[in-house]
Amino acid sequence: MSKYDMENTLDKNFFNGVLLYLEHQGVTLDSTLVQSKSIESELGTRVPLADYEQALQLGAERTGDPLFGFHLGQHIQSADYGVLGYLVESCENLNQALSALLRYDQLVASIAHAIFHHQGALAMIDWLPNSQTSRHVILRNLTGWVAMVRTLVPKPVSPEYINLTCPLSDAERSVLADWFGCEVFGNQPRNQIAFPHAYLMLPFRRANQVMREELLRLSDKALIQLQQHQSLAMQIRIMLAASVDLGQCQLSVIAAALNKSGRQVQRQLKQCNTSYSQLLTEERLRRTQDLLGTMPLAELARELGFNEQAAFNKAFKRWFGCSPGVFRKRSGNKPQN
Repeated sequence: MSKYDMENTLDKNFFNGVLLYLEHQGVTLDSTLVQSKSIESELGTRVPLADYEQALQLGAERTGDPLFGFHLGQHIQSADYGVLGYLVESCENLNQALSALLRYDQLVASIAHAIFHHQGALAMIDWLPNSQTSRHVILRNLTGWVAMVRTLVPKPVSPEYINLTCPLSDAERSVLADWFGCEVFGNQPRNQIAFPHAYLMLPFRRANQVMREELLRLSDKALIQLQQHQSLAMQIRIMLAASVDLGQCQLSVIAAALNKSGRQVQRQLKQCNTSYSQLLTEERLRRTQDLLGTMPLAELARELGFNEQAAFNKAFKRWFGCSPGVFRKRSGNKPQN
């Protein structure tokens, strides 16, 4: 199997959750769609993103449900996430669960990456698809996360707000807001769940330290296998997104973590028509748009890996054509969520 085959694929268990939901709705999809294109590997069966999107679209058409992905996400089960689902269940609290999600989400679906960060009293998790994807993929993913957390914590919880990149009608926003218990916004720059920081310490009902440690071991083994089948560029994107401090992400450090030399990494990235510098810049750009205005510029510069604020200001002007101060004024003196 090519090392590129595992990108933009998802675990068969996650795909099968769509089929089970449709069966309960009295809908059966063509067996050729669900059987002929899957990828067999030592990791189990993976389904290409295009086939997953097709199944969701057909499900929406057959059920006449424009919010099919949302209703599907409400019925998420731990089994749909495979080992990661049971690992999340065994965590002590949401903070531990998010750590597992950020590290192992690719085992469920290597179609995006998640970023966790803070903004004042709020904690936020962003879900960034590798490429443009359908509203049903987005809705299922974010709804599923909230639905699963609600089954694990001892009291009712609701996000502070939800941002979605897909467009929503007023009626659809109303339906989503009723269930999420917060405002939901469409046509946003990123998919994002914001919630009170205090939620991170809510205890989980099914915490099990012994099981958690064993599932962590299994997940680490599976992640290593998965990364062996991903392009080097994708592996590095995941590593950068999961890093708290980009200042610690020198090429030599990343290369050592991949058991390669810096020269090998640069040479292989060139074959993928990119470079380490370009991948680091992409991650810096994403974080800048998230964090600008939430902390002093000097602190933001350090988090992005710049030695001095002046170097960050120079890079910012190159990226956006103006200074950070001018950019904030153009954005209404506050960052986009």
